[in-house]
Amino acid sequence: MAITKMMHMKASSKARIDIHLEHSINYILQPKKLGTANLAGGINCLLDMAYQQMKATKQMFGKTGGRQGYHFVISLKPGEGTPEMMYDIAMRFAKEAFCGEYEAVVAVHTDREHLHAHIVINSVNMVTGYKFQCRDGDWKYKFQPITNKLCEEYGLHITPAEYSKEPTNMSRPQWEREKTFSEWIRQDVMFCAISAESMEHFIFLLEKLGFEVKQGKHIAVKVPGMKRFKRLDTISEDLSRESLEAMFKYGDASLTTPVNRTASLLPVRKAVLTPYQRKCYARMYRLRLVENKRFTYKSAYLYEQIRKMHELQEEYLVVVKYDVKSYVELFRLKQRLQRVDEELCKVQQDLYKEHGKQKRACKTEEDVAAFEASEPEYHEKLEQIKFQKKENRRKLKAVERCLERDGSLAEAELEYKIPVDDMVDLAEVEQDEVPENPYRVQEVAEVGETALDEILKADVIMVSENEVVTEMAFKQVAETRDVEEEMVCKDGIIVSDVEMLDTVSDEVISTPANAKSDFVKVDVREDEVVKLPSDKEAYMRMSVAEKVCCYPFDTKGTDSAFEMVKDYFNSVGLSTDFDSVYEEAKLLTDYYEKQKAEELLQEQMEQIIEKMDMMGIDAERFAEYPVDVLSEAFDFGDMEYFAGIRMFNQVLDKLGVDMTHQERYEMFDKIYEEGMREKKSKNNRNNR
Repeated sequence: MAITKMMHMKASSKARIDIHLEHSINYILQPKKLGTANLAGGINCLLDMAYQQMKATKQMFGKTGGRQGYHFVISLKPGEGTPEMMYDIAMRFAKEAFCGEYEAVVAVHTDREHLHAHIVINSVNMVTGYKFQCRDGDWKYKFQPITNKLCEEYGLHITPAEYSKEPTNMSRPQWEREKTFSEWIRQDVMFCAISAESMEHFIFLLEKLGFEVKQGKHIAVKVPGMKRFKRLDTISEDLSRESLEAMFKYGDASLTTPVNRTASLLPVRKAVLTPYQRKCYARMYRLRLVENKRFTYKSAYLYEQIRKMHELQEEYLVVVKYDVKSYVELFRLKQRLQRVDEELCKVQQDLYKEHGKQKRACKTEEDVAAFEASEPEYHEKLEQIKFQKKENRRKLKAVERCLERDGSLAEAELEYKIPVDDMVDLAEVEQDEVPENPYRVQEVAEVGETALDEILKADVIMVSENEVVTEMAFKQVAETRDVEEEMVCKDGIIVSDVEMLDTVSDEVISTPANAKSDFVKVDVREDEVVKLPSDKEAYMRMSVAEKVCCYPFDTKGTDSAFEMVKDYFNSVGLSTDFDSVYEEAKLLTDYYEKQKAEELLQEQMEQIIEKMDMMGIDAERFAEYPVDVLSEAFDFGDMEYFAGIRMFNQVLDKLGVDMTHQERYEMFDKIYEEGMREKKSKNNRNNR
């Protein structure tokens, strides 16, 4: 794709004020950059005298300070275009963009896989004497459109609309991330399209994967981390409405498999892992598990984490290589790597100084010959130092990411939603089954070829979505049909199975039509009662906390949440399809469990403070107590590391202990490791 980059040259404060302008011109005119094509030219100036003419223009108008010039780069897609084509585009760009009023140097470089042209212009207008003005939006509305127009004439790829449309609202990394997402979306959407039976089923599968879907003339999707909806037909022509309909009709789901983007974990698995190393490995395992069970975990929600899979593997390898066992050791490793980086930078600077000193010491031809003979050795040493710096900084970045990830609430939430225990070979994990089509008309089993059965079938098919029939009602009708095959006699009057079905449904959910109460009572097994608004509008206005208070989770637990929500939705006319009920039940249970976890944490915190008071531990002298005493007071037991440090911080905040974050982490690590050591010793004694 053709893209235009724009840079400027500031005035130098150390040497000549316009030295950056001279260096830029000399750089773009290097013979090794121009290659055999050797395409370079000047606009309003001679190529060999370009710098001197630009400098004279500045002096003539008294504009020698401030920005000295501007540097533009136009790059084509690798493999596209010719040097002559690139030169024509660059020259026409310079003339159109700068109206022929600025001195400019144009050069085409052929030393990379992609052709690119450099344009260096003077900052002072040679006609008016005014400085070149670069305002916000010029790239979007002025320079890139010129490049796109010229490249379209040659049939070259241009910058995608996603990037050029709103560049001020989307950074380059964000745009690159969304480009990656587009390929993943194409793979997942294609899998859903081949597996779907209809457009409704297709949309249902996309939502089950975690996509936010927008329908209209076109279908567009978005996942967390994306700024805009992405139209499917712009990702691939195979995803237009017409192509999708063909796939629904002729696709064979048995021939398609979902694409896994994360690499296999087997090459990076270590036989014996410390608790901290196991935690790092579990991060990778969790994302791999998400891809195997994508419908269960709504894998589209985790695109951003899956994109960072290679970073997680890099972090894990660093942790294992340096045998990091705790958060404190990881922090110390960061400090070590920083010191190594400083030493390498110092060695590199000394090498530069020594090389410059040797160059300035050359007085004769023999000195120059000796200096040139030592150049290969110098460059070899320099490349070796640069390579060491690059590798060291790569490890340093991995450690910094790992430190940041340990304190991330998003990572903690992911661990809570997808806990992992025994990490088995993921090749043995059964793939997710594609959810069935909830919109498919359920056929009624034939009992006989009687006219009554045909009527029953027709009536059942005509039941509207709001007139949802419970499974209990179907069961009771089936039992009645076994006893009386064709009809039921009630009070001497013959009624059809459909009428019996309505009667049973009324018995299952009894909501008097003339009821004047603002709440409806829904029976939920074992005589539990749910008190919720009798109209769906009032229910939709309630907060999650208010809804949770109305359901008997304290006595029934969260296992029966699905049945309770389904019964209530049925009573007020809300949709009772599986997805709607499941989402509501999950929202309520997640909130309830989080609330209970907070209550448990507060209760444990109060118990710890009370225990510390009984042991005579003074908060003002907290850091002076032995680790084994503090470990006995906290007694973390089987508590997970992240939850433990959270409770530790809350206890210290409650007691008003004055410690920095780093001191707290170091203290917690000692207490936590002591608690794990005592627990292990206790288990060993019990096993003897």
